[in-house]
Amino acid sequence: MSSSGESVGREMTLLDGDWTPQQAQGLLDSLKINCGVPDWKPEALKRLCDWCSSHQEDATTVEGQLEFIAYELLHSFKALGILLKRAETVEEAKQAVQPYVRRLVSER
Repeated sequence: MSSSGESVGREMTLLDGDWTPQQAQGLLDSLKINCGVPDWKPEALKRLCDWCSSHQEDATTVEGQLEFIAYELLHSFKALGILLKRAETVEEAKQAVQPYVRRLVSER
């Protein structure tokens, strides 16, 4: 993680979801997020844009993308969110979120 302000925002957003630093890092390591439009599947981008629009978030910011992901893992994908919360290491966290990441991220 870089020392930019966005990295701090990432960590705080994920830790606000009651995830440990290891769980948050495993999730971050698995996702393709950045400033701008993320490299996600079209249906995932639509969900991101729709959610951000209705929650006054910017879909092109890391913060907006992480807020969306946290919301999905706490609401739409609760079972995966629970698995993530049970992870004790970064590797366990990466493994727990793989089904979600496959639904979200484009494979290029």
